[in-house]
Amino acid sequence: MKTLVIIGAARKNGHTRQMVDLFLEHLDGEKEIIDAYRTEVKPCVDCRFCWKKKECAIKDGMQEIYQKLEEADNIILASPMYFHSITGRMKSLIDRFQVYWAGHVRNDMPETFLRKGAILMVGGAPSFENQFLGGEIVLKNLLNDLSTECLGQVCLPNSDRDSLETRPDIAAQVIALAEKMNRAVK
Repeated sequence: MKTLVIIGAARKNGHTRQMVDLFLEHLDGEKEIIDAYRTEVKPCVDCRFCWKKKECAIKDGMQEIYQKLEEADNIILASPMYFHSITGRMKSLIDRFQVYWAGHVRNDMPETFLRKGAILMVGGAPSFENQFLGGEIVLKNLLNDLSTECLGQVCLPNSDRDSLETRPDIAAQVIALAEKMNRAVK
């Protein structure tokens, strides 16, 4: 089992990375992390080249990411919330997955899910209704366009004061989601 993690956190050792590390500690198989802040990927220019071919006209670090995605059994998306959505670097990287969304235009979108997925999000503010909705919409739709079944999501609110250490309930949810993925892929 191969798992590809795409993380959109600016801080290398922040709460989002701690959630990812805990998740991966309880996940079987090979794991690889792509850090949106440390990639050489240019933004999408909406040239619509991918509307005709399942590839991107921009040749940069995204080519390697496409290859890794194609080889993955699982996709994990992880991001802190910046102004009620995922980070800008994460969004810029996600926009380059337009190649997969364009399968609707090319009429070559797979009819079934090809892999399993999960979402991890962190918010600094105290918990409030719909705190993670903006990120959830973007990340769930991305998984769908990547022909990836979302097995669940875990969110850590109030990370300006809390962490996985002070919120063992959230840590338990992260572990449970990893174990669910282990069972689903076998």
